[in-house]
Amino acid sequence: MLDRMIRAARLDKRLFTEVFFDSAATGDAVLVTAGVYAAVYLALVLGSSLGFGVVDFIGIMLSGLIGWLIVAGGLWLAGTKIFEGSARGATVIRLTGFSHAPLTLLVVAPFVGSPITDVVVAASLIWFVAAIAAAARVLFDFDTRKAVGSALLAVALWWVAQSIGIGDSLASLIRFF
Repeated sequence: MLDRMIRAARLDKRLFTEVFFDSAATGDAVLVTAGVYAAVYLALVLGSSLGFGVVDFIGIMLSGLIGWLIVAGGLWLAGTKIFEGSARGATVIRLTGFSHAPLTLLVVAPFVGSPITDVVVAASLIWFVAAIAAAARVLFDFDTRKAVGSALLAVALWWVAQSIGIGDSLASLIRFF
């Protein structure tokens, strides 16, 4: 699974194609997404004055999983309804789960000083959008323009949901940086 995370972070098209056809990888996608949020939370606890809380830890992971499903739903909507592609929902969920791998970069954010922290946060978010776009290229057989458009719309939907408190784990974590 770690190898797949690294390949997803490298935006490896072959990885997204492999996961596209591997329905058993859905469980791994859940673990990747929850693991990324767990790692970022633990790094934040270790690198700041934020104390560890079991409820917070579980809440961050669950909220991250909800956010993942929002991104997947947003990508599916953008890809099928706006850009007229075709993909099954379960496949979209699987590929967007692996697309969370670049957010692992956030584990270094608590340990670097500002303004580098801002650069790390921005870079991880841009890299995340790029991973979603790489997944969209495989999912819908899109060109780069449609893939990036779909990814941006999916992430925008997620950001709106976070701003009203739904799937807000990333927003909750980033505010501590």
